[in-house]
Amino acid sequence: MFMRKTALFLCALLSAGIAAFGQAKSAGDWQDKPTLHTIPAEYAGSSAVIIEEHTIIKYQDEEDKDLWMHRTYHRIIKILDEKGIEDFNKMSVSVYPGEVMEALKARTILANGTVIEVSKDKMKEAKGDDGNTEISFAMDGIEKNAEVELWLSYKKPASLFGKEIFQFSIPVMEATFELSSPKRLKFEEKGYNGFPTVSDTLTGSDRYIYAEYHKIPAIQEEAYSYIDINRMLAEYKVSYLPEEHDNVRVYTWQDLAKRLYSNTYQLSDREDKAVEKYLADIGVAGSDNEEAKIKKIESAIKGGITLYKEISDDDAWKLDNVIGKKSATESGIIRLFAACFFKAGVKHELGISTNRSLNIFDPEFENWNALENYLFYFPTQKKFLSPAAIYYRYPYTTTDVLNNKGMFCKLTTLGDITNAIADIRSIPPVPTAENHNDIVADISFNTDMEANVEFTYSFSGYCAMGIREAVVLLPKEKIKEFAQNILTLADKPENLLKYTISGEAFDNYYTGKPVQFVASIKAPQLVEKAGPKYLFKIGDVIGRQSELYQTAARKLPIDLEYPHYLNRTITVNIPEGYKILNPETIKIQTDLKDENGKVTTAFYSDYKIESNKLTVNISEFYSQLHFPVADYEAFRKVINASADFNKVTLLLGKM
Repeated sequence: MFMRKTALFLCALLSAGIAAFGQAKSAGDWQDKPTLHTIPAEYAGSSAVIIEEHTIIKYQDEEDKDLWMHRTYHRIIKILDEKGIEDFNKMSVSVYPGEVMEALKARTILANGTVIEVSKDKMKEAKGDDGNTEISFAMDGIEKNAEVELWLSYKKPASLFGKEIFQFSIPVMEATFELSSPKRLKFEEKGYNGFPTVSDTLTGSDRYIYAEYHKIPAIQEEAYSYIDINRMLAEYKVSYLPEEHDNVRVYTWQDLAKRLYSNTYQLSDREDKAVEKYLADIGVAGSDNEEAKIKKIESAIKGGITLYKEISDDDAWKLDNVIGKKSATESGIIRLFAACFFKAGVKHELGISTNRSLNIFDPEFENWNALENYLFYFPTQKKFLSPAAIYYRYPYTTTDVLNNKGMFCKLTTLGDITNAIADIRSIPPVPTAENHNDIVADISFNTDMEANVEFTYSFSGYCAMGIREAVVLLPKEKIKEFAQNILTLADKPENLLKYTISGEAFDNYYTGKPVQFVASIKAPQLVEKAGPKYLFKIGDVIGRQSELYQTAARKLPIDLEYPHYLNRTITVNIPEGYKILNPETIKIQTDLKDENGKVTTAFYSDYKIESNKLTVNISEFYSQLHFPVADYEAFRKVINASADFNKVTLLLGKM
């Protein structure tokens, strides 16, 4: 699949495949004598334009009687300026395991009509960073108003599910996609974000899905957004096998639930005995309440079984092997969790979902290929667990499933028979109040008006993710450097006078105990002399905050990683004989309300002065993960309010 190393949108365009379905133009239309195309005036401001994008997917029974999928891409790109030249002057093709390259062609058509083909000897093969084969080549002679034409054809063992993306950072004038299959396989296609949904047609012994789309606008990355799920795209899947089960839908959520149950819960006698002994060894007792059992099982597995992406042992999924060797692949880990929960009497449901930043989970369209995140749901606690996320602990799942939906297996037992029933369930995050990023700072000044800060920085819940991992895994000699990066007021190593770190153990997720950095910091940079007065940069105490400015109109909705609070309490011991001349600059109040008038996002900072103490309280929170485009301006004001506080400087003058 084609990927340009320096252009993300082309990587997406070619690794996922641009989706437009069509018979009208064949991907085989590689003209011996190509002619240049005229670009409409509306695209004059683009660096490049995709003139034609044709994709053909053909499912075919081969001589070995296996079903193979043949994919052909043919695209023509008009180069309009220097950025377009830079973006498309080098290409690379990644060949993934199982793919067989059938044809690869590329050429440049110069503005004067001269054709420069990329010869086979200029296509260099090498191993990419991901271990896969990469074929790289330069598009010689590329210039303004030239056209780049690419052709790729390969085959691979058939997948019965797929997704095609066809909206990128440059516009597409015409896109077509054609999917064909033997009549015994009936595919369905569904379009998203404006792409059409179409039905198949039966022609002779083959079925066809065809659609096309013209004038696809460019889409750009925007802060606090997930661009991939907002692109125009289409998903497809086999939904019927007319010659086997006429009018019976296949590859449904219920089919997936049955398959997950069969692969996960059916144990051999050796596995069954090994799990019983394992539960006894890790101290899971019948007298434990359900939540205690969950925590003991999770702590033992994640703390004692090593998760590997791949293991050469063919029996690595067998639980007696997993327990004995203390190592497993993801499937082995999931089977061990499920077996432990089942035998310990923990009510649970195994589920699976998409990464919400990359793939849409549509309850009405069962694209199994998009599913990648396994979860356990506990109906008694109404909480979740991510089994393969070794640095997470119950009830914190990976953030890429929050606010998403998933398919869960509800187990029902009648006599000695247990069945799984598919249940589509929402995956809400833990409450906002459990995710904190808090600062408590007490600031005093020496006789030279240099600031000294007693500083406590606390991270809990999702806010502790990554912090705990770093503290636990970093070598001891790197810890002080890491602490200095967290405690940004210590701008030089010697200014971090002393510090302690506590609460770093992963099991503290169970108790809510935060990771806490307590430090004494010398911070002379906070104060500057201004004649007889002093400038005190109180805004720097909370650390550098992000700003959100966007000149173009917002196009994408807002998505956040997780809900969280940021509370800051700053106490300033005002030097004797001085007063704060502009305390009102501290007060900043802005928020965002939902349609019911409830505040979902806010930044509030206020103060009080008692005797010689200034106390500043800041409350910033984000209790909602998704906001429509209409909320962008109000959301931006909240984000920028914290950056505005960064700029607050207090003026200290003589009384």
